[in-house]
Amino acid sequence: MIRLSHGTGILKGTIKLPSSKSICNRMLILKKLYESDLELDNLSNANDSVLLKKILDTDTRDIDVQDAGTAFRFLVAYAASGEGEYIIRGTDRLMERPISDLVDALRLFGADITYLEKEGQAPLRIVGKKLKASTSLIDLTNVKSSQFISALLLIAPRIQGEFNLKVNTKMSSYSYVLLTLSCLRRMGFSVHVKGMYISVNKKQKFDGEYFLIEPDWSSFYYWFSMAHLSKECELFFPGLRLDNMQKERKHLFEVGNTRMSFEEKDNGMLITKKKQGEAECPDVMQFSQYPDSAMTFGMLLPAIGCTQHQLKGLESLKYKECDRELALVEHLNKVGVSLEKSGKIWELNAENYKLNAETIFPTYDDHRMAMCVAPLALKQPIHIENEEVVKKSYPHFWDDMKSVGFTVKKI
Repeated sequence: MIRLSHGTGILKGTIKLPSSKSICNRMLILKKLYESDLELDNLSNANDSVLLKKILDTDTRDIDVQDAGTAFRFLVAYAASGEGEYIIRGTDRLMERPISDLVDALRLFGADITYLEKEGQAPLRIVGKKLKASTSLIDLTNVKSSQFISALLLIAPRIQGEFNLKVNTKMSSYSYVLLTLSCLRRMGFSVHVKGMYISVNKKQKFDGEYFLIEPDWSSFYYWFSMAHLSKECELFFPGLRLDNMQKERKHLFEVGNTRMSFEEKDNGMLITKKKQGEAECPDVMQFSQYPDSAMTFGMLLPAIGCTQHQLKGLESLKYKECDRELALVEHLNKVGVSLEKSGKIWELNAENYKLNAETIFPTYDDHRMAMCVAPLALKQPIHIENEEVVKKSYPHFWDDMKSVGFTVKKI
């Protein structure tokens, strides 16, 4: 457990965000499959990416993905389209997470996959083979996970036959499917998208041996929250630009402060706030495409004085590293805020918001549940349990906080 506090509320410094593990994980798979000479610069040091790279570099067949959900899904498709026999397992929590939609989709192409224990869950035995499309149209509109679709797209050039994938463009996190398509294009594959239909040309025209992985936008939002809660700030983020491949910047200007400014300069982004301003909060926020940021905004809105809000698109939170819907409700309860579900809308009521000094926040073995509450230390000293969980996506998070004046004390 750590005690987190800040003496002045003034933030100044340069923050080198971790590189995008979403892009890194996709490019590691693509490099292994199609272009081994590709040089990937600024590889993510998040545990998920480090683990995936190690697995791919060692060509191991008995694979333990630990709690790396993205690596798990991508490796299932990778193994199914490869050669030889694989066993894939992970932590108890990961093996509880559903995988049957991806397995069923791969079986449409002839994949040989067996559930070793419980139907629909890992561990899996996979016998790699040449996959083939039995029809020109593969209907995947029942698949709700963008990572399942991304896993299939990454191996699409290896699948024999010409085919279109029909996908539900309104699925949660569909923006990450589009990110996968951008990565495929960067590898030299032509991708055609028309409404719900996606096809990937198998002919590759690779035009470069170097790729720089950009900073992670989802990690930026913890600092966005800190900027709002600070008395003053001047924070520079190298490499973070509005034209980055990731699209999480959608929420950047939804929550505003009349004294906060954003400026692109020196190939990065500068946030400044010279004095306190009025908070501007939307009545409704939609997170279906970027659910990983929902917890950060859920904790931020009440802290800047916003009292009544509707949050949408939180359906996938139950199936993350922990049940993030329940975890967010419990975090908010600690500061006097209620979050209640009504149909597909979550009503946030912060009229009785109060952050008491020395409040203890559990992390539920989930990196984002630790980092989403960290900005509150600008208002009151807080305690965060199991702080080491941040290694999953942002290993140097606490060091970065120290660099701008936070006191991080091990309890």
